[in-house]
Amino acid sequence: MKAVFVKAFGLENPLAVEEAPDPKPGTGQVLVRVRAAGVNPLEVSIRSGKHPRAKMMKLPYICGTDVAGEVEAVGEGVKDFKAGDRVWGRSEGAYAERALVPVGQTGRLPDAIPFAEGASLAIPLLTAWNAVVIKGEAGPGDVVLVQGGAGGVGHMAIQLARQMGCRVFATASTKEKADLCLRLGAEAAIRYKEEDLASRVMALTGGRGVDVIVETTASDNLGQDVNLVAVNGRIVLVGTGTGKGPEGSFNVAAALGRDARLIALSAANLAPHLPEAMRRLGHMLAAGAIRAHVGKELPLAKAEEAHRILLSGGFLGKIVLVP
Repeated sequence: MKAVFVKAFGLENPLAVEEAPDPKPGTGQVLVRVRAAGVNPLEVSIRSGKHPRAKMMKLPYICGTDVAGEVEAVGEGVKDFKAGDRVWGRSEGAYAERALVPVGQTGRLPDAIPFAEGASLAIPLLTAWNAVVIKGEAGPGDVVLVQGGAGGVGHMAIQLARQMGCRVFATASTKEKADLCLRLGAEAAIRYKEEDLASRVMALTGGRGVDVIVETTASDNLGQDVNLVAVNGRIVLVGTGTGKGPEGSFNVAAALGRDARLIALSAANLAPHLPEAMRRLGHMLAAGAIRAHVGKELPLAKAEEAHRILLSGGFLGKIVLVP
């Protein structure tokens, strides 16, 4: 099979498309014929060598995490899936023609959802679930602000927050991105380059602030976030921003005055919550309540270009690779 390898850490070292042996499913694994693979900031960060998970990767390795496709074979102990099933899930080595997916991280892909959308689910949707539902504890009547609403996690967070019965605002850098946020259910899409975010949020909330902020670009926004939350508000740190530095700062006095909670998350710690998340998200997907927006599809051989586009921010929703 063809696969995309990281052979050396550092973004100056190009990805390599090479032949690799077809994987065989082990106990509790599903072998998937990959029809689409999602492109995520996580993969770029690990490849750069700066992410903590880079220390756990043995070079060379097949890049990628999110897959959608058809089951080709199952390993010992797998009872819920069979050859031919349409699935989505999280793999270690998604940028390939075939990938292994742990059965606990495999979900059924409804017939109505194209593979490209299915490949846009695993990291973005599960991260959004972690941010909105688990860490943010968002519920009916809460006001949620999604920073970067047109991004992979952001556009999922908008839809999930709406499903939880929340009012949702989102930030966006362009009219095109703002329009997408509105189509997905945001009550307001704030173009932060052209209008004052704080003034708009306070006007929308009658001066109260928001209950939850899903923060995807903490290195840029954290200082302002503590001034936007209501008393007992939650700021959920999803990431510092693609290509951004690892640090962010905020005014401690502002946070104290609001009894604000700053909560970080990591996909590595989500495992105990996966069965419940996969079950509930499966129902939403089957009902058509959540859909991924695919902004760009590229062939597997153009994985390097996909990473460059991701870093540029010049896309809506998700980028996927098609073997």
